[in-house]
Amino acid sequence: MENFKPALAIFILTALLSCTGHDDPKLAFEQGKYETAYELWLPRAQEGDQEAQNYLGIQYALGLGVSRNYKEALKWYELAAKAGYPDAQRNYGDMFQYGHGVHQDFYQAFIWYFAASQQGHVTAKSLIELMTGSNKLTPNQQMHAKLEANKFILDPAKRFTSHDTYIDKK
Repeated sequence: MENFKPALAIFILTALLSCTGHDDPKLAFEQGKYETAYELWLPRAQEGDQEAQNYLGIQYALGLGVSRNYKEALKWYELAAKAGYPDAQRNYGDMFQYGHGVHQDFYQAFIWYFAASQQGHVTAKSLIELMTGSNKLTPNQQMHAKLEANKFILDPAKRFTSHDTYIDKK
């Protein structure tokens, strides 16, 4: 029984440390430990974790734990958005909507908001409704943007289908 005490102590210590957010980037982020969150998110993002890529985008866009850098934010958002991650799609759309790191582009914003909204992102759905009523894009532009967004909507059943025969529906 004496041989098990050191192993038990190590197990308990490991369990306690994991509860403090030392290995949980989301918890570190929520606790305002942005530098720690960044260090934990970065390797995950580099390995293709879309949630991690989105969080790095957030940190760069807002300057949390890193210097504000819209180009870096765009890079990370774009990776996750193009892979179909709705939160990143909404955030990437915001960059175009407000011209952060890119020229303001309502058409691009609409593409990304639509992709996110079709995948259940509630805020993106509200943003689509606001843009639709704002006259920033014509109905024809909106239809083309929806078709463009289909490339980034993972579930084929949620993609937009146009019944107009003159539109290329690839």
